[in-house]
Amino acid sequence: MRIAIAEFSQETDTFTPLPSDVSSFEKSTLLAGHDILEKRNGNGVLDGVRLYFRDRKDVELLPVLSAKAVAGGKLKQEAVAFFVRKLTEGLRKLPPFDAMLLSLHGATVSEEEDDVCGYILETVREAIGADIPLVVPLDHHANITSRIVEHSDLTVGHETQPHDPPATGSKAAAALDDLLKRRPRIAKGWVKIPMIAPQDQFLTSTGPMKSWFDRARGIEHGRGVLSVSLYPMQPWIDVREGGWTVTVYTEDDPALARSLAAELAELAWQLREEFWISERLSPAEAIRKAVEAEKPLVVLSDTGDAVYGGAPGDSTTLLGEMVRQRIPCPALVPLVDAEAVERAHAHGIGGATLTIGARHDPFSRPLELSGRIGAICQGLRLTSERGLTDIGKSVLFEVGNIKIVLLQAGGFAINQPILYTHLGLRIEEAKMVVLKTGSNFQYFDPWRSELVRADTPGCTQSRLAEFEWKRLPRPIFPLDDIPRWNAHEAVRSSPPL
Repeated sequence: MRIAIAEFSQETDTFTPLPSDVSSFEKSTLLAGHDILEKRNGNGVLDGVRLYFRDRKDVELLPVLSAKAVAGGKLKQEAVAFFVRKLTEGLRKLPPFDAMLLSLHGATVSEEEDDVCGYILETVREAIGADIPLVVPLDHHANITSRIVEHSDLTVGHETQPHDPPATGSKAAAALDDLLKRRPRIAKGWVKIPMIAPQDQFLTSTGPMKSWFDRARGIEHGRGVLSVSLYPMQPWIDVREGGWTVTVYTEDDPALARSLAAELAELAWQLREEFWISERLSPAEAIRKAVEAEKPLVVLSDTGDAVYGGAPGDSTTLLGEMVRQRIPCPALVPLVDAEAVERAHAHGIGGATLTIGARHDPFSRPLELSGRIGAICQGLRLTSERGLTDIGKSVLFEVGNIKIVLLQAGGFAINQPILYTHLGLRIEEAKMVVLKTGSNFQYFDPWRSELVRADTPGCTQSRLAEFEWKRLPRPIFPLDDIPRWNAHEAVRSSPPL
């Protein structure tokens, strides 16, 4: 039995001014053929697929393409054409195969295409034909569209935030294995929920998201149910089919699939106000709370400049507040600024005055700071907690108690301890650290004593009503008043597939 495997992942923030292109993938992961299996770090969806089939002598995995980039702005259209060509050409070169597993993010937008992943799926389906089983693992912050549901046999979303990609890969592989062994007749139930929510309640370990996801897992264990996935769409894509989604797959029981999808959608709707509960503090309050904390390490979540959500990573809001308050304790702060990095490299170790930050972030201003260039790194490409990471050139710029790490470009390392340790800093000596993420704090768990979410403006800000929405379907909660919405009616009106 031969199974074609491929992956394409880029999470788009349509409010970010910086576009993404092929080079965005080259800085992270861009592999073809057997390199996909040989050059893996064990942390991805395809690693879970390989693990599931590891002892199966009757299964041959046929790798086609692995393309992954850090989140960013809209993908250039020529990049979409490039990856579609790579996929279709790679599929044509394979020997005959029995099934395909195509891992996608699900929230990729290009300059011309709202639904890049749906477009890719449509193209792949045309290339492999209607009879080849096609299972699609997705990020659960995907925006599910009619094309995604139509052109896949089954989708499998992450079950947790923070995500566990290998677990999702193994689950998707098991689903595909079942399809190949039993060839069940699949019934699909899916529904779009007219709501968006900020990242504050995205963790699945607590709050309303836990309640929602726990209910999905209970339903998934029911008789005749093949798979259940929930998709609380990441909130920074302004697209025509935007909104949260539920997908349910059953064995030859369309009524059950639709009923369960409606039940889960109705639960999300009932909880909709709870998804907006926030403990964010103003930047000034957040810094004061971190300074006054009894013990380190305080994680300061820069919610408006979340690089993993697509923000540029160069907001100076929290840094400026630290400088203004003249904080008396050590703080670690990351900042993406290629121009400042080059100037620091040219200057060398020693005292310096640099203008840093806000090269692209439209919500903050550059800061002119005097301090000391304490360390310089010419560039580093390594395997870190998040996988393959290209740190590029970096600089340690010390301004009083603030240890600023200037980065040449945003990447996975920006929210990982290695960003500081590779420049000789010790995490345990800091009182606070700024993480440019709204939910991926796990890399600092060994030191973290407290989490403070800062209500910072930016391209990933939680104040969603302040964005200019042009394409999102309306009405949608909470931007509009929706006096009545019925999940069962919404399921019945969903396009038949």
